[in-house]
Amino acid sequence: TIFKYLDDKDVFQKFYSRSLGKRLIHMQSHSMDMEEAMINRLKQACGYEFTSKFHRMFTDILTAEDLNTKFTAFLGNAGTEVGINYFIRVLQQGAWPLSNSGVTPIAVPIQLEKTVQMFEAFYSKQFSGRKLTWLHHLSNGDVKLGYTTKGYIINMSTTQMAVLLLFDQTDSLSYAELQETTKLADDQFPRYVQSLLDAKLLLISGDSLGTESVISLNLKYTSKRVKFKIAGTVQKETPQEVEATHHAVEEDRKMYLQAAIVRIMKSRKLLKHNALIQEVLSQSKEIGRAHV
Repeated sequence: TIFKYLDDKDVFQKFYSRSLGKRLIHMQSHSMDMEEAMINRLKQACGYEFTSKFHRMFTDILTAEDLNTKFTAFLGNAGTEVGINYFIRVLQQGAWPLSNSGVTPIAVPIQLEKTVQMFEAFYSKQFSGRKLTWLHHLSNGDVKLGYTTKGYIINMSTTQMAVLLLFDQTDSLSYAELQETTKLADDQFPRYVQSLLDAKLLLISGDSLGTESVISLNLKYTSKRVKFKIAGTVQKETPQEVEATHHAVEEDRKMYLQAAIVRIMKSRKLLKHNALIQEVLSQSKEIGRAHV
């Protein structure tokens, strides 16, 4: 009911798409049935085009199970054992509100390399001509600690995992060694290390993290919980992200108006400026009424 009173339904669509994407990727939705019901109601109110990307996002999530089953069969036929449990989701670039500009460069941990390489081989065989871009900053996994008195199982982001797994062969590393091995950018690296320091999994020499710090594994780590998740570095939407979303809406509106002008002039051939403006406004209002 409230949605019907919104003037800028395209703005709502952009922000809803971003929120829906985060819920689906991080499995934070309370009910997939309720999500689908909401999308269907938006479809009834605004038409198929308004919700087409939402439906494609849902399809990606629903087909992930089948894709992973096929990948497991592919590994079995190849006689390959990757050594870890996995679940990989492939998201259509045009449907999801994700940008390659936010991709964090990272050296994939040795423990995950085989899975990544084999999935790329499997996917290229299944779908020729498609290119995979790994969004490691949106991925997560469980790590079991084998050096503590209890066998803690901790869920963390793949980037945090890449840092922690470097201590599999050694108990301490310098700031420079850690950064060079993970290949994380200067502005990203301290954030991920700090999140592990805050969780008490790592310790540092000195009072605060800096380029001269030596980072060590906390061999005496204890926790009341045996299985838990540590906080990631994904922040709430920044003002810059909100501004970028509004800018994207403005660009979409420009493209729509340009298409309307071309469509009108193709049919009329010749038209006075004021008459063209009125015709564009008229067509735009018709679309607006269809969306209510």
